[in-house]
Amino acid sequence: MSNVSEQAVINLTIADYANVDNGGKANLVGVGGGIIPLTPTGLTTRFSVFAEIRIPGSLCPCEMTVEYSLRNASGSVVELAGPVPQPVRVANIVTVESVAGLNLEQKNHIGGRSMNALDFANGMPLSPGDYQFRVTIDGDDVHAAYVNFCVPEQAPNPVLG
Repeated sequence: MSNVSEQAVINLTIADYANVDNGGKANLVGVGGGIIPLTPTGLTTRFSVFAEIRIPGSLCPCEMTVEYSLRNASGSVVELAGPVPQPVRVANIVTVESVAGLNLEQKNHIGGRSMNALDFANGMPLSPGDYQFRVTIDGDDVHAAYVNFCVPEQAPNPVLG
C-alpha cells in the first residue's frame, strides 16, 4: 500500500462511450448501464470503462501505477481465448499534478485528478455471465474500486410461421 492508494478516491463507471479530450475533460455517453448485451457476431456491444481518480493536493505531484482488470464471477482475471490466452489486465504509470495557476490553499482544496477511459469499440468476446472491472492503485486491493456488470444470454430468434 502507498499513501496515494490509501487516500485516493476512485469513481468507476461503465458507459456506451467515454473519452478524455485534450483539455482534460471527460465525455461520457450512456452512463449507468449494468447490462452489456451480446450481438449476433458473438461480441458484446461497444462499451467503455471510465475512471476518475482524485488525489489530495498534499500528495501532488505524485506518480502511481493504475491497473484495470476484468474479473469473472469467481474473482479470477478473465482470459481471452486464442493461441495464447490473454488476461484482460491493463496497467500504466500515471503522474498526477495539482491544478496550475492556483494558490496553495486552492490547490489543496481541489487536489489532483487523473481521468482515464478504456474503450472497447468493437466489443469483447465474453460469455454470458457476471463480470467486474476492478481498478487498483499501486497494487492495493484493499482500496480497489470496482463496477459490476453482466452479459445476458442472447434472446432466441423469433419463430415465424
